[in-house]
Amino acid sequence: MENIKAVSMVMFIVIILCFSSNRPGVEGVRGEENDLIEAICKKTSYPDVCIKTLRSSPGSSGADVKGLAHIILESASTYSNDTYEQIKKLLKETKDKAMRNCLDVCFQVYDLTIHDIPKAIKYLESGDYDSATEYANDGIIDSDTCESSFSEFPEIPKSPLTDRNNGLTELCTIALDIIAIQLRGK
Repeated sequence: MENIKAVSMVMFIVIILCFSSNRPGVEGVRGEENDLIEAICKKTSYPDVCIKTLRSSPGSSGADVKGLAHIILESASTYSNDTYEQIKKLLKETKDKAMRNCLDVCFQVYDLTIHDIPKAIKYLESGDYDSATEYANDGIIDSDTCESSFSEFPEIPKSPLTDRNNGLTELCTIALDIIAIQLRGK
């Protein structure tokens, strides 16, 4: 009789540990210090940016992998809109023809980006990960196009948008990484 009670108690403890120690889809995640955000972000191309971005979002603590991708894409959307506004401001202030040409290119591609990233979010939410990936990748292509336009004019020593373009590339790359993790988890 005591053996049955002991076995029952051990089984109960094992079941409790199995259900409380790991989050679904992420192996080896235990405790608050190694939460889902850290586990996922460590698998991305820019783990520090990923962690900082997700930790600054109030909805991230209870989000699943798909929810984390959504938050990163929302951040990329906000970031691209801010960059778009900055480009418009620079266009108003710039008299230099070469600089205006480059900023015009940036204006055109960011005009696409501010519409493409919300599409990526829509497709992510509907479960169409291929389309979400395509539109998130467009953000990388667009920021690269903007940045490379400045190299066509040797008289322009440096792009005024390098940091902004790199930031968008990082956010979109993180989103692509997390979407890939979501796909592997299915």
